[in-house]
Amino acid sequence: MRKVLRILTIVGFLGLGTMTFTSCSLDSEQSNYIDGNEPITSTEKLIASLNGAYARMTSSTYYGRDIIVFSEARAPYAYSSDRTGRFGNVSAFALQTTHSYAKDTWLQIYRTITNANKVIEAALETSEKNNYYKGQAYVIRALAHYDLVRIYGEQYVNGEGLAALGVPYKTLSHSADESIKRMTVRENMEAIYADLEQGIAYLKAGKEAGLEGNSLVKAKINYAAALGLQSRIALFFSQFDESQLELVVAAAEQAIEARGNVVVLPRAGYIDGYKTDGIMTNSLFELAQSGTDNQFTNSLQYIYSIGSNGGYGDVQWLPATVEAVFDPADGNDIRAKVITVDGVNDTKALRNTGKYVVRSSNIRMLRIEEVMLNYVEATLEGAGNGDMGQALDYMNQIVGSRVVTIKDGVETPKQFTSIKKKDLQDLRMKEMMFEGFGFEDAMRWRKGISNPKITDNDDLGESIEFGNPLLAFPIPEAEINVSKIQQNQAYK
Repeated sequence: MRKVLRILTIVGFLGLGTMTFTSCSLDSEQSNYIDGNEPITSTEKLIASLNGAYARMTSSTYYGRDIIVFSEARAPYAYSSDRTGRFGNVSAFALQTTHSYAKDTWLQIYRTITNANKVIEAALETSEKNNYYKGQAYVIRALAHYDLVRIYGEQYVNGEGLAALGVPYKTLSHSADESIKRMTVRENMEAIYADLEQGIAYLKAGKEAGLEGNSLVKAKINYAAALGLQSRIALFFSQFDESQLELVVAAAEQAIEARGNVVVLPRAGYIDGYKTDGIMTNSLFELAQSGTDNQFTNSLQYIYSIGSNGGYGDVQWLPATVEAVFDPADGNDIRAKVITVDGVNDTKALRNTGKYVVRSSNIRMLRIEEVMLNYVEATLEGAGNGDMGQALDYMNQIVGSRVVTIKDGVETPKQFTSIKKKDLQDLRMKEMMFEGFGFEDAMRWRKGISNPKITDNDDLGESIEFGNPLLAFPIPEAEINVSKIQQNQAYK
């Protein structure tokens, strides 16, 4: 087994140079989730492998912590102070090819893909039920490759966009025929879209057959969630290809139509809603955790907060007052309560104390507010199928549930009469902060990133601007050594 471990750095993935993928049940972690090389012979085994993909997604090296913090630690409003040695090199854009953040997340995402591929490949009797599970696997595979592209792809570097180097797209779990190479970002986009379209088709058929019941099964990918994720991914690619804007609008419209009883979180329940262990009323999709099944000291709660429940508190608000962002002149914004002074003695700083305050909180993967904001942004950017009246309505549903003016004891919800891009960007930042969107939004809006970890480094200047090669994570050295795929420009 040691020899095999030298050959492979991704479960079922790597060969040498442009040679081939090989696979086996490499370790105890892998065998917990898929049954080695054994084919899936029943719907029960299909579900078990699919559940394995979801379980891998909750890992601290994936959605359980790291991939969310990668975005927040490089956001315009937050950074890691490196208080306990966590994520400081991410905020400083100082990752090296041997650092665990780049290596472990790369590995975990490809392991997730392996589980999804196992489900997709299963040679079972064709049925709407089996296809419904395969539909979830197709969407997971698409989302996982999208996550790889946005972290490791060079689309932001030197204006290369879709022509830049992306990532290898893995479509087989165990094969001697699948060559390993880095696709372009455009090729990645096309493969991701193909998987999404197949997944959505299967999920739609399953929904129409009654497999989703009277309400969405929000702890797994459902039809509405798949469409919402499609709108997210299309919005990402639209910054390089404006023709994708119409897909953003179409997918968002369909997701909102299919959302069932999912509603914008009301102002009165906003703060308490994020403290619950259960699924929120505004969620289309969450990854389930529990009191016993959570990341504990590797959780988002630990990295965000210090408080009485314990925590490291590395990620904090940039040195500025909350009022500088949530101007009281604009009204009383409930979201300002997400950020408070947290810690004891010399550890006190402004931190996120409103979201992920419980270790066992589910991972909020997709909210209806995000889907609405995707629609608004694509419409503002010129999507031919967007409707400005509908976009305004979505903006007002959200801002009216967050911001009020108070006069003579009477609360009046804030409302827009028209929308400017600045309004949308401001609302989205305040709505989605600390949920893993800060960096990607800043890149799409071509905003530079500045924080104390950057300004303390004389070699970096005052900020990291769009186009800088450091915007892409390094391909792990262990991967380069084995597969010989090309390294990103900043790390050669």
